[in-house]
Amino acid sequence: MTTSSHSSPGDSQNLMDSASTIPAPAKAIASGNPQRTLLMSRRIGYSLLALCLIDLIYVLFPPEFTNPVWEYQTVGDLIKLVPVPLLAMMLLFYGETALRSKLERLALYILSWATLVIGILLLLMIPLVVSDAARINRFNDTQITTQVTQQTVQLDATKKQLEQATQQQLASLVPQPDKSGNLPDVPKTPAQAKTQILINIDRAKTQAQTQADEARGNVRRNLVKNTVKLTAQSFVGGFTFIYIWIRTNWARRAESYRNEPMRSSSLSRIPQLFKGNRRRRL
Repeated sequence: MTTSSHSSPGDSQNLMDSASTIPAPAKAIASGNPQRTLLMSRRIGYSLLALCLIDLIYVLFPPEFTNPVWEYQTVGDLIKLVPVPLLAMMLLFYGETALRSKLERLALYILSWATLVIGILLLLMIPLVVSDAARINRFNDTQITTQVTQQTVQLDATKKQLEQATQQQLASLVPQPDKSGNLPDVPKTPAQAKTQILINIDRAKTQAQTQADEARGNVRRNLVKNTVKLTAQSFVGGFTFIYIWIRTNWARRAESYRNEPMRSSSLSRIPQLFKGNRRRRL
């Protein structure tokens, strides 16, 4: 006795009816819940903004405006923070108008305009960085020149004292023989000692100037390299934030939410949680 492997139309209808009776939570578990992932991404975005705000306060305080070194370093620290709010904005604006509460709609309106402000500020940092770099370069040149001048003055003073020294003073520069009666390979007369010291002084002055030129060149090279980097990063970051402002024009229009149901805010559930705890205690 054999059974047919084909199902009848009535059996198919029974399967469809049984599937329609599956509870909604079971269906969500079986197929996954993209809404939870969407809400989690947005909450992570707000967390990233909070972390960025903490770093921003740390970088800006205490302020030392008009100090080119502080301004230059602060701009560099601020630009390092740019990837964090960019990632946060991507997570916050993802999904556009779907599942937005009334409070979140207001937050997105503010954040959309904030991207324009941040973008403009980043672009305005470019002339500030260039100006501060020029001031720092002049400051470094002055510092190096001052150090070289001080060394030169000391060497010139030593040279002048040597030229005005008496024969007795010059004789004290000639080393005395050791116990064996041997003299090291040094000048043996006051005139030779004077000549060698003068040569060493001139050589020290030349070396000081050479080292100053090398230090000045290294500092200027590193400053230019870092300035180009900060300028490029400010340019890219500024236009990226302005691009976000352009693409999020829906967040600035109330009619964008016209066909979207309003989601209840998570903050409104906090009093209910406390009420539930009270009932459990009772």
